[in-house]
Amino acid sequence: MLDVRSVTIKSEQWRLRQPFRFSGFTVETLETVHASVSDGQHSGQGEGVVPVVFNVRLEDCLAELEVARSEIAYGGDALTVCARMAPGPARNALDCALWDLRAKASGKTVWELAGLPQAPATLEVDQSIGLASPDEMASKAAASAHAVLKVKLDSTLVVERMSALRAARPDAAILVDANQGWTVEELLRFTPVLAELRVSMIEQPLRVGQDEALRQLNSPVPLYADESCHTRADLPRIAPLYDGINIKLDKTGGLTEALALARDASALGLGLMVGCMAGTSLSMAPAYVIGSLCNWADLDGPLLLEGDRPAAMNYRDGNLECFSPALWG
Repeated sequence: MLDVRSVTIKSEQWRLRQPFRFSGFTVETLETVHASVSDGQHSGQGEGVVPVVFNVRLEDCLAELEVARSEIAYGGDALTVCARMAPGPARNALDCALWDLRAKASGKTVWELAGLPQAPATLEVDQSIGLASPDEMASKAAASAHAVLKVKLDSTLVVERMSALRAARPDAAILVDANQGWTVEELLRFTPVLAELRVSMIEQPLRVGQDEALRQLNSPVPLYADESCHTRADLPRIAPLYDGINIKLDKTGGLTEALALARDASALGLGLMVGCMAGTSLSMAPAYVIGSLCNWADLDGPLLLEGDRPAAMNYRDGNLECFSPALWG
């Protein structure tokens, strides 16, 4: 049992350096919830990012956290209270704060608490290229120091955009994220071209609920589920349809479920990617733990923001350096 004597909740906003476009959305400001927990001597913190792609509101996240705070204040076991919350950003903030507190109070690292090998010093991470004209996207790709690029696409100018990107970066591993923006017919039309352009993976091409159409489709490019896979409960349905999954802590509701999802998905032979809803370094730190288990790491969120938290994580030549205990864990 973890001794939690106080829980503090607040909302925050983080402006992006410039608007970021992807299929159906343009983001200029991130809304986040921040949870801080204390045992009277040590404290832990966690962050949840309110996603624009799901029907989740900031007010609902704050209300969920307030209910949890009240239950803990009246003597409820914090870990049990957190586990009962619905998966999502609110539980992510509290769950990660509790992991941080456990590490601080025990003197152990999160890696030790999770039963994982020692933390890698760095992770290779991709750089996200938002929707723009083919020339603009190619220019951003050419300027990137990252060896892996994650390219946002809708159903327009797919061949033009990707041909320009590949010409600009013949050396890069390229991941494509369609964000549910394609039909089955478009997927069938695009995949041979993307295979010729040496695309390494396509993320969530079809809308949630249309995944069954993939059962009879033999894609020449591996397909990963994002919006269609939140927790372990989704695995029986999506495992036969996809080659891998994108694990995001704002979907799983924290590091606890993310670790379990990574373990079970790997046992089923699925490839693993860790992603984020953008976010500050406080979101990247627990996701970094999952990233150590993954094939791909999409953890460039802070690079999109105007500012970051104290003790922020460092990016260097396409690699993300491990977080310090001053930030988390």
